[in-house]
Amino acid sequence: MLLKILYCLCIVLQIIFVPLFLKAQWPGICRKSLFFKMICATSFLSMGVLSINIVGNKSTYAIIMLVGLVFGWLGDLFLHLNTSNKAFATGFCCFLVGHIVYIAAYVKTLPIMKADYNHFNIYEIAVSVSIFILGLVLIKVFKVDLHSKVLKVGCFIYGLLLIGMFVKASSLGLNFWLNGGKYGILAFLVLSIGSLCFMLSDASLGIIMFGGQKRNKPLKVFNIATYFLAQSLLASSILFINA
Repeated sequence: MLLKILYCLCIVLQIIFVPLFLKAQWPGICRKSLFFKMICATSFLSMGVLSINIVGNKSTYAIIMLVGLVFGWLGDLFLHLNTSNKAFATGFCCFLVGHIVYIAAYVKTLPIMKADYNHFNIYEIAVSVSIFILGLVLIKVFKVDLHSKVLKVGCFIYGLLLIGMFVKASSLGLNFWLNGGKYGILAFLVLSIGSLCFMLSDASLGIIMFGGQKRNKPLKVFNIATYFLAQSLLASSILFINA
């Protein structure tokens, strides 16, 4: 019961400190905003640890997801320090690695959920291509300007990872549900909505940074709210997926 109370407390901390962080970091970051942000980051990391212990899930999936959450925590820290290009690059790489780790968890677990699962099935390919095309349209609509070839390549790779994470996470949740997993529909919603929020959060961040929307406060609120919701939901998937 204590672990469940602590898990709920983490949710309450998110509800309290995400708005406080948004207020403190506008119009610019400061020590207070860093403090509030790391409370939020520590909350979603704690949700992962608590989820493991609440259901006794010591599976490979749970451990890999926890590693991904740690990289998310580190990414939040280094990106918000913003003291140098090196700190920004470190934060970006932490998130990049975190996405790869999440995808690894889904890819490794999917064949366990469905023995004849094909990682290159037509449905996932069709969804991935559709999202990619939509992304190109959004780049044109919001006039996103990626200043260099290196940045373009980096964002292209990062975008593919986001799409892959969403597709594989949703597929894992769907197969878990269809194959009779306990609380299957909840697992599907947690994974699909969580990964979707991650994709939307990073897409909005790209628009903010490279689309001339740095003073767009509603978009910033959307970016941060969807990000912390994403991490919290993906951490909570450990409550359901034990493989």
